[in-house]
Amino acid sequence: MKIRKIEIYGYGKWVNQTFDDVQDLQIFHGKNEAGKSTLSSFINSILFGFPSARKKDQNLYVPKQAQAYGGRLFLEDTRFGDVIVERVKDRNKGQALVTLPDGVQQTTKNLGRFLLGMDRETFESLYTFKIDSLLSLKKTQKDDLNHYLLSIGTSGSERLLQLAKEYRDEAAKRFKPTGSVPPLNKKIQAAEKLQRKLQQAKAKNATYETSLLHLSDSQKQQAELLSRQLELEQEQTAIAESLRLADSYQEWKRLNKEITAVDYSEVPEDARYQWQNQQEKMAGLIQAQTQLQERLAQLQKQLGEYVQAEWYKAHQSAFAALQHSAAKTQADLNKITYLENEISNNKADLAKQKMAFGLNLALPTPEPLKEEERGQLQQLAQDIRQIEEQLLRLDHNIGFHEDQLENLQQEEIRLQHEKLADDAYAALQSDVQQPSQRMPAPAPMKRNPLGMMLLAAAAVFVVLSFVLADFRVIAWVLAALLAVAGVFLIGRKTQAPKRDVSSHESSSENAMEQFLKQAAVRERISAVTRELEDLQDKFLELLNSREETEERGNMLQTEWTTFLQQKGYPARMTATELLQLDPGAVLAEKAALIINQEAEMSDLKLAADKWNEQTAFIRSRFHFEHLTVTEMVARFAEIQNAVILEENMVSNVQDKINELQQELEQIQRDLAESHQQRQRLLDQANAKTEAEFYQLLALKEKQEQNLKRKELLDEQVNGREQLLDRYGDAKKSAVLYEKNELEMQRLKAELSILQRTEVELKHQLEQLEEGGTYSALLQEFALAETELRDLAIEWAGLVTAGEWIEGALRYGKEDRLPLMLDDTITFFSRLTEGAYTGIAFQKNGMKVQRKDGTTFLPNELSQGTVEQLYIALRLAFVKNTADIVSMPILIDDGFVNFDEDRKNIMFTLLEELSEDVQVLFFTFDDACVQRFSQKQVYMLK
Repeated sequence: MKIRKIEIYGYGKWVNQTFDDVQDLQIFHGKNEAGKSTLSSFINSILFGFPSARKKDQNLYVPKQAQAYGGRLFLEDTRFGDVIVERVKDRNKGQALVTLPDGVQQTTKNLGRFLLGMDRETFESLYTFKIDSLLSLKKTQKDDLNHYLLSIGTSGSERLLQLAKEYRDEAAKRFKPTGSVPPLNKKIQAAEKLQRKLQQAKAKNATYETSLLHLSDSQKQQAELLSRQLELEQEQTAIAESLRLADSYQEWKRLNKEITAVDYSEVPEDARYQWQNQQEKMAGLIQAQTQLQERLAQLQKQLGEYVQAEWYKAHQSAFAALQHSAAKTQADLNKITYLENEISNNKADLAKQKMAFGLNLALPTPEPLKEEERGQLQQLAQDIRQIEEQLLRLDHNIGFHEDQLENLQQEEIRLQHEKLADDAYAALQSDVQQPSQRMPAPAPMKRNPLGMMLLAAAAVFVVLSFVLADFRVIAWVLAALLAVAGVFLIGRKTQAPKRDVSSHESSSENAMEQFLKQAAVRERISAVTRELEDLQDKFLELLNSREETEERGNMLQTEWTTFLQQKGYPARMTATELLQLDPGAVLAEKAALIINQEAEMSDLKLAADKWNEQTAFIRSRFHFEHLTVTEMVARFAEIQNAVILEENMVSNVQDKINELQQELEQIQRDLAESHQQRQRLLDQANAKTEAEFYQLLALKEKQEQNLKRKELLDEQVNGREQLLDRYGDAKKSAVLYEKNELEMQRLKAELSILQRTEVELKHQLEQLEEGGTYSALLQEFALAETELRDLAIEWAGLVTAGEWIEGALRYGKEDRLPLMLDDTITFFSRLTEGAYTGIAFQKNGMKVQRKDGTTFLPNELSQGTVEQLYIALRLAFVKNTADIVSMPILIDDGFVNFDEDRKNIMFTLLEELSEDVQVLFFTFDDACVQRFSQKQVYMLK
């Protein structure tokens, strides 16, 4: 199938556009926004339907100006022959209207199934080449690339087989040989039922056929009588004609004798006409001469009224100079308006930038940073960053020491809780030394654990007082209160329960163990106390160091704040931000731009004023001193056109004057010639005077009247001589006429009887067909038969399409893949200029072979080589399936990444492929204009 003509009623930017004589390889060349993709989408829409509004990211290409949204394609080599496919959005519910070769038009919802043999998805995947297809290869995973390229060579056949299956499934939905539910089965059952009813109704009407036979006999008799009646009417017409022409025939004979009796051959036949013609001509010439003289006077007067023409001739050079610079002046005025807007916008942007930087609009703009200031700021930013890093390290160390202090304090609290009072320890020691004199020792005094926790909290608040300088006083007060409460709770003694003598005696044997444990506890308490003292000293050193570092940071911050105040920057700006942004430089650049634009606008205004001064002679001439330069530029063309128009009118009037003078000279020559012609007529008629000439003319005119009368009679008599001779006797002819009239009356009466019989028979047949019986059943059966035929045709089309695709694929299955592989290798080798010489299809993918014998997987190839392999596979498939489904190939700038050599190879491949399949190539590449013939290239504007 090929597209030979494209007519666009309205689609995107295309309105009422026609592309005639589309070639087998047609190039549509144009820059961006020229409508290449729109034209490609139009072809797709006519074949498969308009874009859906449901997809929000899809361009619908609805025309802005055209009333009709759509168009038509002229196709050839389809399965129906040459057809026309038309699709308009608001006609036929957007369905395609197909005009077949015999002129029959048919509306179809699914043009792909009816005519093309494929759907939109198959067409776009196999016959559409876009740059997106190549770009998508970059996004394909390496593991998927091999399978993707392998599927290209077979997906077309798989898709066509799937399409054939869809056709078979759709046909099965309409009819099944043993089914009763499909619509065609139902329609067949209904038609058979109607046929049985029709036969029953026909059997009940036994007289129907008899009445039909009587009606046929009656109509035959009427035809015979009508034939005889027509013969009589023709004879009556001939008799009446002969009677009517009898007198004319006698007059015709008399005139023949009179005309041959006199000869006026010496007098010209048109002598009177020539004489009167010359008289009228002379009168007309005289009248025309008078009119021309009057018009000549009017034009002379009109010529004197054009006063601006001479002035324009005097200033024509000045006008030309102004015209030459008027366009530039208009451009300068437009540029002034543009600069005014730009200056206003830039000033507004400057104010916005100052506000964004936190600057006061009323204060001057800060100056850009100098190199010395940048160095100071960089050093200051580095110092602040070091202070911040030191504070972070100190905070980390302080936190670490806090954790150690807390652990040691908790251990000390635990040990103090386990430690016995000094007197109890002394008694325990005495018992160990003198076991026989042991006495019950008083219960050990336990320290209150709540007091130890309060002391620890007091230590934490002391540490926070150094970290949070603003809350230092509050932290000290809370630390003091917590310390007093902790000391008070620790000082309270807890009374141990009294032990009786028996229990003391029972525990004496463990005295030595308790003594050793208490001695170890006391030794650990001493060690923990020493560690706490050392750690507290280090902690205080860290706190002091942090305070000093914080003071240095405050000094640097004060220095930074002073710098910001001096430069006019907000206090919230950091040194890093100032170094990176440099608001002064940004604002200075914007201010410089404004100054340059104002200077440029001033120069443009001076140039416009200079041009305006040069128009002073025009202003004074037409009293336009009040016009501004903008108004003068706008009116200049109008003024120039007006004076040029007047100059042209002067020239036109002068030309008319010259023409009138020439016409006057011609009229005088024509008058002289008319006088000579009249004299020649007198000499030819042998008349000396005008009276003799008129007498001869009167005799000649009488003869001419006889001739005219005879000519009139000739029209009536010629060709009827035999008729007039046959019915020359008027009396006999009249008798025969009366006889025929009587016979015609008899025939008329017989016809009347037969016609009444025919009406009665028809009425009888109508009665037999009434009552919803035979006539209704006939109509209903005819309707059912039509519907059944339509459904059967549709079902047969689906079955035929499926079998055709499957049969074609079966026919080419055994030898199609080898041929396609050979073409793929050939195309791939040519596109790579012989760098790759082989392709092997394997079960799990494909491999390509370089000319040195090395094999590669597709994911091991470069992006450009993968694109060439992809194109080779697609072209080979299209070429080798052209005998199954032949559709045009649409290429939308699919080779923009190719170098010049590979482009030329690609163009050669497309030329070869176009011998089997039509190729429509949409591109902005100027090389195509030089590469292909003028007939093959449509230049899109």
